[in-house]
Amino acid sequence: MHLKLLTIAIILVFCFTSTTLAFAQNDDKIVIFHTEFGHLAIELFSDDAPNTTENFLKLAESGFYDETIFHRIIKGFMIQGGDPNTKDASHQSDQSKWGQGDAGYDLVAEFNDIKHDRGIVSMARSMHPDSAGSQFFIVHEKSTHLDEQYTVFGRIITQESYDTLDKIANLEVTANSVPLELGKAEITKTEVVKRSSLENLPFLLVPERIETTTIEDISRYSNAEYGFSFMPQKGWILQEGGIESDSVVLMALGLEKDGSTPSIIFEAFESNDTTLQEFFGPRLEKYHELDGDSTFDILSEEYRQIAGHNGLEIIAVQTLNLSDTVKFKQTILEGINFHYVISYANLPKHFDDGLVGFNNIIDSFLITQYTASSNTNPEDKVVILDDKSFNETEQGGCLIATATFGTEMAPQVQFLRELRDNTVLQTESGTSFMTGFNQFYYSFSPYIADYERENPIFKEAVKLAITPLLASLTLLQFADINSESEMLGYGIGVILLNVGIYFAIPAAFIMKIRKLQ
Repeated sequence: MHLKLLTIAIILVFCFTSTTLAFAQNDDKIVIFHTEFGHLAIELFSDDAPNTTENFLKLAESGFYDETIFHRIIKGFMIQGGDPNTKDASHQSDQSKWGQGDAGYDLVAEFNDIKHDRGIVSMARSMHPDSAGSQFFIVHEKSTHLDEQYTVFGRIITQESYDTLDKIANLEVTANSVPLELGKAEITKTEVVKRSSLENLPFLLVPERIETTTIEDISRYSNAEYGFSFMPQKGWILQEGGIESDSVVLMALGLEKDGSTPSIIFEAFESNDTTLQEFFGPRLEKYHELDGDSTFDILSEEYRQIAGHNGLEIIAVQTLNLSDTVKFKQTILEGINFHYVISYANLPKHFDDGLVGFNNIIDSFLITQYTASSNTNPEDKVVILDDKSFNETEQGGCLIATATFGTEMAPQVQFLRELRDNTVLQTESGTSFMTGFNQFYYSFSPYIADYERENPIFKEAVKLAITPLLASLTLLQFADINSESEMLGYGIGVILLNVGIYFAIPAAFIMKIRKLQ
């Protein structure tokens, strides 16, 4: 944050003394579209999308865009043009072909990290990433949900351009977003000029870029802020950030196949003391309103217990751009401070391939945050497991979770985690003990967990060995712990019980055998 503020300050200091613009060279080429409302002057980002900008310049210089229409206008979102099928605007019957025209070839996508802010120019495409050709769109209002999914290659740069954008975006349109007054949405003429030939250009800062963090090769992902963790699937890349949304916490990207990359998006919504059905009822109603429409079809919908929590599962198919179809599964889980929506999307023909991995993620999903009781936390603050002390250590491998993962004991381990969070960690003594214990436990647990994965027989032996331990820990569910002394008493009792099970009884048994000999 300090570095960003310092950078902005330096730019502001030098913008009055330097004639060099921050992002483009003074004599680079500017494409100008003339319309009835005024011009749209577009600077190009050749460093970020070299092939796309070269193609756009070639088409502009050849007059390809002259007399084309901004055939798709969605106020507050974008205006789309560049389709040669719109050139003869007087033939209303041909509007069914609008949006399908191109230059006769496709471009390889050049997705980059520039955000789709107001005034950004980006390539339109179908479902396949490498399907852009001549059509483009200009963002009317910030639409960062498009980031890294469409090739950003320029932006408009004059005040008149922004005024023209607003006027076109405010045209009345049909139900299909086609402007009623076609002449006002027409590019009458295209010019390509040097930047130095334009007067009174405003100073523009560099375009805003996405800040992302990529996480690879971990055995368990944990997020203390939103209180959840899960076991990622091999080959999937986890990416924090990149989508500007108040609810999106994390995105997982799978391996590309047939030009499409499967994705899993993790969202967290503040519960505000609502139940699952109360909170997500409106979203479900919207799905039902769309169900049966030609573009949306709910295949299944079921309320059930998922990973030990109240949950809802929805599988649906959605058609985009008339021909591109996506199948998705949403798993919605009820928490205490947050409710969670985990959405998996893929092409229908590859949907089942990624579904196994998605279901494994759901099975391993743990809600690790809780609300402290008034007896043990007078401040009534939300207590969230600290990343370093409790969650990130699990990334190295928990031998207990590894031994029981995918077995009949997995729900019991999940229950014990909740018992730990809701009971043990509600007291200072419990928290101190768990902090020290975790430092000791995770000094050797990852090595045992790794060997468990390599040797199934060893994994079964570990599972058998920890069964008495797990059984003894469940006794805490029957304890009514309302003070530090009670926590210490029950905790010491459980520790002594396990000392007896694992050491005293075997020692007595060995001594008895020796006496018999």
